[in-house]
Amino acid sequence: MTLEETIDKKIKDNLKPSFFKILNFSDQHKNHYEGDNKDTSHIKIIVVSEFFSGHSRIERERIVHKILKKEISTEIHSLRLKLYIQSEYDLIK
Repeated sequence: MTLEETIDKKIKDNLKPSFFKILNFSDQHKNHYEGDNKDTSHIKIIVVSEFFSGHSRIERERIVHKILKKEISTEIHSLRLKLYIQSEYDLIK
């Protein structure tokens, strides 16, 4: 299973999002740091989930970091998070 597939499964299983997108921008950071030969190390994730209702932005990020703890410690060099409930997302799209 690729890193993107793993992220997809974990986010969908844990947060049941109404919208979810993974953006891989690793190609912009080839050889960004020594030993970086990975194709997927710089990721942006957009998640819209009612699971975030009542949680602050920092709490939402902690939730996602906990879900992706293993991947963050081993494969992800940079993780950008955009985390919304549906009513917040409706205002920006």
